[in-house]
Amino acid sequence: MGDFEFPEFYSFPPFFTIQPVLATREKQLALWRDLIVRYHEQYKLQTMVVHECPLWKNSEISRSLDADSIKTVLNDLVKHGQGEWLDEAHQTTCRILWRKPEELATDIYQWAKASGNIGSVCTLYELHSGED
Repeated sequence: MGDFEFPEFYSFPPFFTIQPVLATREKQLALWRDLIVRYHEQYKLQTMVVHECPLWKNSEISRSLDADSIKTVLNDLVKHGQGEWLDEAHQTTCRILWRKPEELATDIYQWAKASGNIGSVCTLYELHSGED
């Protein structure tokens, strides 16, 4: 998968089995969220076609997530605000949010406050390519 540097836990076989103990499962799902977001951000990918995602299988250790586990991982990603289903009914395509909307809103607010733009109207061009 190119020059993406996989974390150590990606080669740990139990990572590919959703863990039954709640505390362990929560940590595992957090690792999956981080992996998915980092992978998509590095390759500038904004959407994931679920059945085409290469992250679900690690050929080096002959392990992969089954369909139910993939669904669990992605529903958790969406629940934590790092993904959005583009087709809610079928759940085959997910928008991956590199940053949560609240993080982006906070950054824009802090920029507007620091640059004295609170209460003024700015175009997207000004936000993207302005002097600041």
